[in-house]
Amino acid sequence: MKLFNLIFFAFFLSFGMQSQELVSGKATLTRVASGIYEVKKTDGTLKKINIRPNEDLRVQGTLAVLFSDCETVRKAVFDLQLINEGQLIQIVKKYNNCTYSPFEPSDKEVKQAANFQGDKYKLFASIGGSLNRISFFNFDDYENLTQGQVSFGVAATPGFIGSLQGNLYFTLEASAAFSGDKDYNNSPFTTNFKKNSYRASLGTEYHFNKNGAIKPLVGIGVGLVQDRYKGAYDDYRIEGSEGSAYFVPKAGILFSLDDKKSLGIILSYIPEYENNLTIWDGEEIVPLVIDTHYINAGLYLYF
Repeated sequence: MKLFNLIFFAFFLSFGMQSQELVSGKATLTRVASGIYEVKKTDGTLKKINIRPNEDLRVQGTLAVLFSDCETVRKAVFDLQLINEGQLIQIVKKYNNCTYSPFEPSDKEVKQAANFQGDKYKLFASIGGSLNRISFFNFDDYENLTQGQVSFGVAATPGFIGSLQGNLYFTLEASAAFSGDKDYNNSPFTTNFKKNSYRASLGTEYHFNKNGAIKPLVGIGVGLVQDRYKGAYDDYRIEGSEGSAYFVPKAGILFSLDDKKSLGIILSYIPEYENNLTIWDGEEIVPLVIDTHYINAGLYLYF
């Protein structure tokens, strides 16, 4: 029984030593554990302060907000690289003896705020056309298929790129293009089909003269396309789709409508890629290889 009481007393004593009031006043500083403190203000505000190494990297910020009505303390905490218990005690004592005033940012903070650049973005949509240059089996004999095309996307210019913000944009774009039926005379056999194309791409654009009324632009992107065909080839039915990857350079010009909106024309080019639509009719394999490159033009609205 005596041993139990001794252990209980030692535990109680240890706990009591850990939870110790270090400073009292308008702000009371209490040590609740090794490296862990609580600051309680008379207005009821209570904050836990953890000065253990590598556990809380925002101690200075927490103290600056907590003591924002004392300008000398608020500035002083940002000059401390590493805060220990002694410094924490001095900070709270200095706060308790402070001449309090409403928070006003320092000249340095005002300058930093003026130079701060948040991320910006624009949405865009377009309507236009796509000229497909189509050949078969890698022959240099092309015929044209036109598609109506719509697209939409977002162009973001992040703050971390500094002075390039407003010039350099990162884009995400989705588009769909649709055609009618067409007969092809450059195919080895009688061929007729229509084609719908669905694309998604990531890219970059550089907008020149960002503060001017006229903004030329150049860009490049990479993407994926799903081409869907429906028609006939040498009396065999064509109804299938094929996916491909592509890259797309582009250039254009935008005209500012106001501070946010721009209207312009953008041309892009997708180099040739191959779709293998080889047909199996149940008895034999009928090869069909379609090669296509694209010239796209669209009327774009950025908003």
